[in-house]
Amino acid sequence: MKLLPLLAGVLPLVSSLQVELGSLRTEGVSSPLGIHSDRPNLSWRLLSDLRNDTQTAYQVQTASSPRLLGKPDLWDSGKVASARPFTVYDGQQLMSRQEVYWRLRTWDVNDEASSWSEVGSFEMGLLHISDWKAHWITNTQFETGVNSLPIFAKEFELPCSPEKARLYITGLGVYHAEINGESISSEILGPGYSTVNRTVWYRTHDVTSMLQSGSNVIGIELGKGTYDAEKGLNNRYMKYTLTPKPLLARSQLEYTCSHSNNGTQSVLSDATWLTTVDGPQLESAWYGGEEYDAQRVIANWSSISGDRSGWQYANVSTGPVGTAGALINPVAPPIQITQKISPVSVTQVGSQWVFDFGVNYAGLYTFTMNGTGLAGTRIVFYPAENITAAGVPDQTSSSSPIFDGYTIAGLEVESFTPNFMYHGNQYIGVNTTWKPNISDMTGLVARAANEESSTLSTSNTLFNQIHEIIQRSVQSNMYSVLTDCPTREKLGWVEQDHLAFETVARSYDIQAYGHDLCRTIAESQVQWGPSGMLPSTAPEYAVFIATSSKYRKDPNWGNTLSLFALELYKYYGDKSVLSDHYTIMDQYMAYLKTRQINSTMFIINDGGLGDWEGIDSTTPTGLTSTYAYQQAAASMKEIAEVLGNPTISREWAHLEANIRSSFHQMWFNTSGGTPHYSINNQASNALALDMGAVPTQYEAEVFQSLLDALAAADWHFTVGEIALPALFRVLMARNRNDVLYKLMNQRTAASYGYQIEHGATSLWEKWDGKDSSVGSLNHFMMGFGDMWLQRLSGLAPSRGSTMWDTIDYAPIIEGDLTSATSSYRTPSGYANASWHLDGNILTYDIVVPVGSKGVVSLNATAVKEDGRDLKRGEYGVISMEHRGDDTVIEVGSGSYSFTATV
Repeated sequence: MKLLPLLAGVLPLVSSLQVELGSLRTEGVSSPLGIHSDRPNLSWRLLSDLRNDTQTAYQVQTASSPRLLGKPDLWDSGKVASARPFTVYDGQQLMSRQEVYWRLRTWDVNDEASSWSEVGSFEMGLLHISDWKAHWITNTQFETGVNSLPIFAKEFELPCSPEKARLYITGLGVYHAEINGESISSEILGPGYSTVNRTVWYRTHDVTSMLQSGSNVIGIELGKGTYDAEKGLNNRYMKYTLTPKPLLARSQLEYTCSHSNNGTQSVLSDATWLTTVDGPQLESAWYGGEEYDAQRVIANWSSISGDRSGWQYANVSTGPVGTAGALINPVAPPIQITQKISPVSVTQVGSQWVFDFGVNYAGLYTFTMNGTGLAGTRIVFYPAENITAAGVPDQTSSSSPIFDGYTIAGLEVESFTPNFMYHGNQYIGVNTTWKPNISDMTGLVARAANEESSTLSTSNTLFNQIHEIIQRSVQSNMYSVLTDCPTREKLGWVEQDHLAFETVARSYDIQAYGHDLCRTIAESQVQWGPSGMLPSTAPEYAVFIATSSKYRKDPNWGNTLSLFALELYKYYGDKSVLSDHYTIMDQYMAYLKTRQINSTMFIINDGGLGDWEGIDSTTPTGLTSTYAYQQAAASMKEIAEVLGNPTISREWAHLEANIRSSFHQMWFNTSGGTPHYSINNQASNALALDMGAVPTQYEAEVFQSLLDALAAADWHFTVGEIALPALFRVLMARNRNDVLYKLMNQRTAASYGYQIEHGATSLWEKWDGKDSSVGSLNHFMMGFGDMWLQRLSGLAPSRGSTMWDTIDYAPIIEGDLTSATSSYRTPSGYANASWHLDGNILTYDIVVPVGSKGVVSLNATAVKEDGRDLKRGEYGVISMEHRGDDTVIEVGSGSYSFTATV
């Protein structure tokens, strides 16, 4: 759904409160297949042409068929008094494969009912292991360097063109499936990261239109992914290595024919499937690249016309090595190609032709060529984030060697696209023996297909550029989990999930994605090592045990589950992410307690990563770890309250208070001038203030120490990723946006602008330089600054709000800024804020979504709306007051245009 209708601050006109078309969601997804929750959440968005309108009640009806919705056989909620566009299914028990149709109506402030909404739907997945009749299959002959990755196919007959057909499918490590020569979906790189002895993801596909009466073929190709993490062919780079494992597939096709009494029929993966390791895919190293010999292509391998006479029967397997996890269909959208980009140049450097895409992106590429007369010629592709002074691809920042090899078949037109892995790159060098055209190469940007949910623009060119590079890094790392970088690690380092939450959640709808991410984090709880520990990466593919395990056990990483889940709840209103994982969170807190110095000193001081990648590396790791302990306790206090456990909430509050007291006792310092914490740097003072450890009588002085530390750095950042969000929050809470403007508007090190000035098109891992030896050039962990940019228009959820039910509209007017505009699709509907200055006249246009209230704060005392004086109780104004030089106006839903002299 496009954002365009509201970007100008105009609401579509409707006769009364109505449910927005296309807005019905189950578990945050429109018409999902494969739901596993027995009580899925249902949500919707609203429209109204009235100001101060809201939903006062709703009624949801669910049925097993659309024609039964008049007399629903599954659930009728009746009229429920609620302003929230959200409920939880509470009807008949849902069964595997069950189709559910639902609709709703709402009541407005005048108690007038809307018309019934369009009909939404969802379908249950295979809920029980007994539903799976298909076997795991493999090809035991596969061996890297000896033959190709395995291909499987099954030819089968259908007595009809099916009325309905579903394919339940997975593969380990990565799979690609086709029916009758066509890909079953636009998904790539499935099924995604998981701890496979706890969960194996599968996908449910509607393949009704792909099947035909008579002969059909289903085919599956497998790649290694993270599951078979062995050293790559030709010594390709690998982040970590494990004992090679058999690659596995599991496929269950179920179909029904109309006018048949045979019920649901199935085609199951089993020993009757055919398989071969004589195909073209010779390598698919998740990190190091692919090897593809087009001379070995098996024509029409997944079609009826294909020749599979030399293939063998598949080997039936017991499944993944060790204990197999539950088979779960994710609710998160799959990874897809979302954009195609063209190179901006191609340059010959020695024996290579180097394509420059102009931006550092993550995904795939397609290279097209005329292979006539070149059969058997191997060309090699070298992706890189950077180039050397000589102009050749430089893989220092991504580790090496990473390359794709392609052997030409000799056709007049042929092309190569990696199938089972992805790269992060701006440049691709190709060692062709001919001069390629710039149009021969196309970049394919890929990411999890979460819907975009916001827009942003300002009058400050640098700010717009900063937003762009941060968002490109978010996109580049938004795969089946949020990764650190798309090159050397591709691991789910979890700290950024909560540290940069708003940067991600303001730009993309991550309700479903975050739900699955919480499950992945929870299931990473260690199976060997300290009881209750949540490691720094999820899934924990690479176990970091060196350097006293500091890379594995830092609390600012381990506390992610409770902090991230709480933020998800605040944004989307779904308590299940809290209740489902509360036990794991509680066990993690018990683990942290074992790391305290003693029973009376609530300090964790046994090593960690500290304020990671700070310019100032002297911040004590004990200080940052104890900060994390307090943040975890604070989140548990809130979670217990939300879940209706006030007694437990008070216990967490008591722990939090003890941690703050111990922190103050340990690191407060009055020597050498103004009171401060620890070594009196940006990080120490910002963290102390952010966590509330500073006694009231010292707050102003400690804050001054923070300002002094910023001034000593000439208003540049010295903090790392842990203290960066704290620094922003502390300054914003004290209305020092002037300081944040100075920090954000810098073009020298260390700052975001420095990266822009030195050619960054994505956010770097480190503040202080493009020298690729110092880190990745595509990390979003330092991306918290985008949160402030998103708030320049004034648009932000109010403190304490849930589902954006109360929204702040407080424009930040600093420096040379003359305008800022942003929009966000809240769970209730679209919110928009846009201001511009003409001399000293401020115009501020806002949209408050139905069901939400807006709190407008303008630094002016004479404010008009649409040319009218403001009056309480009129034109949507709920209340108005003057606070010093500010006018604070509470308004209901609708569009407003304010003017003021500032």
